[in-house]
Amino acid sequence: MEELEPKKVLIGVLIVFVLIAFFWYYFYYESTSNQISNLRSDISMLYRYKSELPVLLAKYKKAQKEFGQYSKKLPLKEEIPSLLVKLNTIIRSQDVELLSFRPGKAYLSKNKLYYIKPINISMRATYINCGSVFEKVAKMSRLFRVKDFRLSKPKIVNSKKVLINVNFSAETYYFKR
Repeated sequence: MEELEPKKVLIGVLIVFVLIAFFWYYFYYESTSNQISNLRSDISMLYRYKSELPVLLAKYKKAQKEFGQYSKKLPLKEEIPSLLVKLNTIIRSQDVELLSFRPGKAYLSKNKLYYIKPINISMRATYINCGSVFEKVAKMSRLFRVKDFRLSKPKIVNSKKVLINVNFSAETYYFKR
């Protein structure tokens, strides 16, 4: 058997070393390096979010407070019974007789953000008392819009009091869920 020359052995060891280094770089170092780079990017993004967090929390608290204020005017559900109680309290406090309260079917607004619930209401009152009712309704925290307003059937009670039938359509609103 021939003796291996030291140069050939050295070249063989060098080739094996280069192959091991290539496979180590290709299968381990490059993927690990990419993972490290991605993690560094994620960490810098998280630090940026951490610095923005107090501002975002303040904005969130402000938005929650505004939502609370607006949800009183525009609730998340219909709330017709409570609205009827409020309206009935207002009407009775003004010496007005509620003749009818007929809620209609709710429909979606044009911008599809909230529902509109129509209500037909009839009452009997003097002109002044009717105005007082509408003034108090306008001051309610809940959004309530009076639309078609009709006066009819005047009835003279005495020289200072004339009762009229007041028919009107109203709309109340609530958020779409």
